[in-house]
Amino acid sequence: MKKRKVEKEKAFDYAKFEQEAIQGLTEGKGLIGEHGVLTGMIGRLLSAAFEGEMDAHLDQEKKRSNRRNGYTDKTVRTALGPVSVRPPRDRNGSFEPTIIKKWDRSLAPELENQILHLYGKGTSYEDIGDHLKKMYGVSYSPSFISSITDRVFEEIETWRNRPLEEVYVVIYLDAVHYKVRENRKVLTKAVYSVYGVRMDGERDVLGLFIGDAEGARHWARVLENIKDRGVKDVLFFSVDGLNGFSEAIQGVFTRAVVQRCIVHMVRTSLKFVSWKDYKTVCQGLRSIYQQDSPEAAWEKLQEFKREWVGRYPEIAAKWEKDWCELSPFFDHPDAIRRVIYTTNPVEALHRILRKATKTKGAFISESALEKQLYLTLKHNEKSWKRKVRSWPQILQSLSNMYPERLAHVLV
Repeated sequence: MKKRKVEKEKAFDYAKFEQEAIQGLTEGKGLIGEHGVLTGMIGRLLSAAFEGEMDAHLDQEKKRSNRRNGYTDKTVRTALGPVSVRPPRDRNGSFEPTIIKKWDRSLAPELENQILHLYGKGTSYEDIGDHLKKMYGVSYSPSFISSITDRVFEEIETWRNRPLEEVYVVIYLDAVHYKVRENRKVLTKAVYSVYGVRMDGERDVLGLFIGDAEGARHWARVLENIKDRGVKDVLFFSVDGLNGFSEAIQGVFTRAVVQRCIVHMVRTSLKFVSWKDYKTVCQGLRSIYQQDSPEAAWEKLQEFKREWVGRYPEIAAKWEKDWCELSPFFDHPDAIRRVIYTTNPVEALHRILRKATKTKGAFISESALEKQLYLTLKHNEKSWKRKVRSWPQILQSLSNMYPERLAHVLV
């Protein structure tokens, strides 16, 4: 029986390509896209690379009498558009190309990165597909785009369990809520955000934890998690007025100072104030938290109480009740006060998350929510991963006030 001779693909002819490219451009073809002139060049270069890999593979397998066995047709997604290639085959089936694996259909990591970036910005699967189709002539189905975004779960797991710093200057704790489908119902889930300032002044998200409705017991488990990951000491916690917050924190980090958010407290105090009295009440509250010492602030609180006890008695009563958590920042210099007196930094973080998720409605699962939040953080780092202002001054004040707790991290 006569052996069939298998011809090799011809090597890439640059002169021929140049002529074809010029002709294509004069005919109105674009550079990229499905019929772009550069797209065709990518296909020919890939085919040439396949041939080189096959030659090297057959040289290594001479003793096994291996030889070529035709070609397969394959369409590969690239950054320039879809490309048709013909990977060669060998008789023994042992050829494994490295440039594009046997079952791979993509040579466009930059496209996949763009998909992740767009998804992190809150763009839907359908809109991402439309964008890539218009820009590159590449058709990605929603299910394929979903499979690409699903690849970050391993990365999320690594990020979720990464070791943390031993000491943090301040950690802001707050929760943001989302709708999630679960067991054919739409439930409200709390995302517990842990946003800290390291000893070098850089902000960092220590973790996002999804749970049921916000509560002190859930926060205690979150704090245990960051402790298990290496956090030994936290100087300050800045929190809102959730019941049991201080007890949950002190149960894990016994030496931490718990500072109640002054901005939250003012908002709560003004909730039922008449618009006629709004400005005056604001000025009275401002005169309390702008004092230089806790004693002076307490005196201003008593003055406020005498002035408004007839019309708004609940305001002063609430400040007095929570004074132990409202007053710690008075014992520190102005530079430190500005860092710890409010949870505004973590609220700014939540605004970034909400901006990307505002059109999502209910998420199909907790995993889908986690994927969205992680990619949003990753692709918006410039917005939240910033150094605290006047950090050298703050660090100097902290080293003077807490020398025994910071000595080993300041060397």
